[in-house]
Amino acid sequence: MVDAQRALLDELMGTARNLTDEEKKGFREIRWDDKEVCGCYLIRFCPHDLFVNTKSNLGPCAKIHDPKLKESFEKSSRHDLYAPRLESELAEFCQRLVQDLDRKLRRGRERIAQDQDAPPMLPLSAEKSEQLATLEEKMKNLLEQIESLGEEGKVDEAQALMKKVEVLTAEKNALLQQLMLASSQEKKMALCEICGSFLVANDVAERTQSHVTGKQHLGYSMVRDYLAEYREKQDKEKEEEKLANEKRSEERRKRERVSERTRGNGREDFRERGRERDVYYHGAIERDYKHHGRARYADHNGGRERGHDRDRRERDYSRTRSRTGSDSRSPSRHRSRRYSGSPDRMI
Repeated sequence: MVDAQRALLDELMGTARNLTDEEKKGFREIRWDDKEVCGCYLIRFCPHDLFVNTKSNLGPCAKIHDPKLKESFEKSSRHDLYAPRLESELAEFCQRLVQDLDRKLRRGRERIAQDQDAPPMLPLSAEKSEQLATLEEKMKNLLEQIESLGEEGKVDEAQALMKKVEVLTAEKNALLQQLMLASSQEKKMALCEICGSFLVANDVAERTQSHVTGKQHLGYSMVRDYLAEYREKQDKEKEEEKLANEKRSEERRKRERVSERTRGNGREDFRERGRERDVYYHGAIERDYKHHGRARYADHNGGRERGHDRDRRERDYSRTRSRTGSDSRSPSRHRSRRYSGSPDRMI
């Protein structure tokens, strides 16, 4: 309750409300965007806080961790502007931690491989030690007897005792193999791929659960999860940007194709209008020669003669008819006649 009231007063009156005027002169209120504030803490978590009192302790963070500043950052209108940079800084920090841990894991795997190649012997228990000592004593006595019998020339008796020695030797070897197998099973180690800690293989469930819920394991799990999440987000943004670029390129190509078709249609319409105009004027000249022997016609814009076009078309048409051998009449007799409106109508 007291902390809530203090936080409310800090928000309303500022953290310097209880300072004297003299103290306020050198006081500067910290804001979330100051360099002294930990950006990793603001955006998600600070790795320095994850491994306190563990073998992987990073020590205290040199920057400020303040829940009120973090809340202020989350509510700020500039949050989305600063978030990508802070996320990148935290990802770089986590990447360095994971690289150091991966080197530790490689050394741990090499150590386990060496231990499995030559498992050490455990200290013998009193019972096993006594059994082994008894077997060795019996074997020693039998060997002494065999030596004495050999000196006396009692070969058959010596061979019989030698068979007993072989039986005792087999029992001794079997006992040693049992001890080595027990030692191998007892010392078989495993390596946690998350945090790099050494574990006892096939350990009891309580001890395994204690490791999984430990601070070091949870800390490295958080680091690895954030790094995987950040990389997935980056890959997704790159894919979205790629698709957007492809969409823009396709839209640009479509606009270019439409523009090209528009220009092509304009040129075709212009040529078509020219062809229609030529057909009309050639038809008018031909009709004029057919009925009157003279290619004079009124212009559509008020009856004025189209001088140069008319003369050129008359010459072209005259040459064409002379080449084909047609009977063309001289147009000189009809120079005073003019067309009004349509070429077929004379004034």
